[in-house]
Amino acid sequence: MQSKTATKTDRTGLAGISCILAVVAFLGFNIFANTTFRGLDVDLTEENLFTLSEGTKEILSSLDEPITIRLFVTKRLGELNPGHANYADRVRELLDRYVDLSDGKIQFELYAPEPFTDEEDLAVTFGLQGVPLDNTGDLGYYGLVATNSVDTLETIPYLSPDRENFLEYDLTKMIFKLANDEKPLVGLISGLPIAGGPGGPQGGGQAWAIVEQVRDFFDITTIAVSESSIPKSVDALMIVHPKGLSEQMKYAIDQFVLKGGKVLLYVDANSEIDVAMNRGAEGSGRSDFDTLLNAWGVELVNGKVLGDLGTARRVNVNLRGQTAVADYVTWLSLLPDNFTSDDAITADLQRITLASPGILRPIADKGTTLAPLMVSSPQSMEIDVAKVRTNPDVVGMFRDFKSADKQEIIAARVIGKPSTAFPDGRPKLPEGMAPDTSAADAENHIAQAAEDVSIVVVSDVDMTHEQFWMQAQQLFGQTLSVPFANNADFAVSALENMSGGTALMGLRARSAAIRTFTYVDDVRQAAEREFRDKEQELADQIDTIKEQLAELLNREQAGGELVIGPEDKARAEEYRRQMVTLRKELRNVQYSLRKDIDTLDATLKFVNIAAIPLLLGLVALIWLIVGRIRRARRFQIREA
Repeated sequence: MQSKTATKTDRTGLAGISCILAVVAFLGFNIFANTTFRGLDVDLTEENLFTLSEGTKEILSSLDEPITIRLFVTKRLGELNPGHANYADRVRELLDRYVDLSDGKIQFELYAPEPFTDEEDLAVTFGLQGVPLDNTGDLGYYGLVATNSVDTLETIPYLSPDRENFLEYDLTKMIFKLANDEKPLVGLISGLPIAGGPGGPQGGGQAWAIVEQVRDFFDITTIAVSESSIPKSVDALMIVHPKGLSEQMKYAIDQFVLKGGKVLLYVDANSEIDVAMNRGAEGSGRSDFDTLLNAWGVELVNGKVLGDLGTARRVNVNLRGQTAVADYVTWLSLLPDNFTSDDAITADLQRITLASPGILRPIADKGTTLAPLMVSSPQSMEIDVAKVRTNPDVVGMFRDFKSADKQEIIAARVIGKPSTAFPDGRPKLPEGMAPDTSAADAENHIAQAAEDVSIVVVSDVDMTHEQFWMQAQQLFGQTLSVPFANNADFAVSALENMSGGTALMGLRARSAAIRTFTYVDDVRQAAEREFRDKEQELADQIDTIKEQLAELLNREQAGGELVIGPEDKARAEEYRRQMVTLRKELRNVQYSLRKDIDTLDATLKFVNIAAIPLLLGLVALIWLIVGRIRRARRFQIREA
């Protein structure tokens, strides 16, 4: 008996010592790993959100002058909001990585500005935005300042955690601007007030956000649609919704392209922004560029916009006086499956949002081909422009949607050697106008391109307006713009790619990874398609009965009294009973719209919350039972 007790005591002691040694080994390994592998990072996110892009690495490795980056972080901000402290740690870690990759060209300085200190005065001097710390008026600072060797200044007045997904983009953009005094020159031609100035209700006097983002990497010169030439210094053209172009300007663009000029072109069969600015005036909406498009072998399908059930955005609509949510089949949200993955322009895009885009198709025998950059899903169809021009019936278009089982082209490269759209040469100049000998097309007329042209055509103009790809947030009394799609990144990548550069192509504003539940979407759409027709049928019957009942009750004598006999009363009661029955049936149909989704939602919640823990618990219980059985057998063997 003593032997068994001693053995049991020894086992208990050994188990305790083993636990202590395991804890010591665990702590020792962590200390060793933190010391030895401090600079080793492994990014396991699906979209590589924490991996520096090739564009950033190239820009940092090519720096030829020192750049100083000063990070100002008030300690109390982190104490008041732990999110700020965590974000500050990530900013510091990223800047340390930048210093390593720049081979010492980037110098990083950290400041902790507190009230009434020299660091606070320095932050104020650099124009950083102070954040109230308490009711006493003390301010904290959390911003970045970067300067180059000639003291050119770039700042991020406040590092908002809301822009964490754009941290690399914002930092690299600052460095790029400081390191590159001379930028390629982009000529901007537009029939909309995209560069600022007077406009309609959507225009205002400020340049659109996409222009400001392009301006971060390129110099921009605005070329009026009434001009007759393109300056020779222009490296690429960005043409947005061309309307009202003079024949001289069309010819200038034609010759610019045939002589090797680069063009990023946005056209539209129905620009919602243009329609809104011109209040639906006749002629608004469609771009006027068919002469050149057709010469380049591209057709913008006339009178049609693209509907796509597979990429439709969910929007709020007014349905019989109530707010409902429906798929807007002409407002699209394109994801990586809709982009050409082997083209540098679209390879890194995560999301592009569009509003009633047009449809691009190739024209044969023009010496060109179309290489798609963005395409619809196979669940697409042509929709008449009239249905989306004013007061679109969002639910009706969804209900009547009939897929053509065909992918349509939304954006494409034009590849080949097209001929001029002006075979007879330059159009005659207006009377009294002298030719511009400094223009890019002033040399001899070119009838056909000698080399492959460099043109990117997009069939949607509205994607350039910030209301379709950016949301504004108020922060300490100031407006902070946060993109939710890569619309501006597409423009920058296209212009950089066509200009022959590579540094910016891999640099993008990394919007939050879009992880859609495609099965859930399929279930939801199937349910809606099944019940929307029945819902409309019941709603029409209810409206008809309402009209009949109102007509019956509004019949009056000349004296103003109602004339309702026993038969009319019976009919009125029957109408009321039918209306109650139909309303109940309509509610059942509306409930059915959500039943499949609610069932699936409950199943997913059970799997995520309960099923996995229950399964793990069951495995642990089985393991415990098996272990006890084995120990009991061993004990019986020893006793025997």
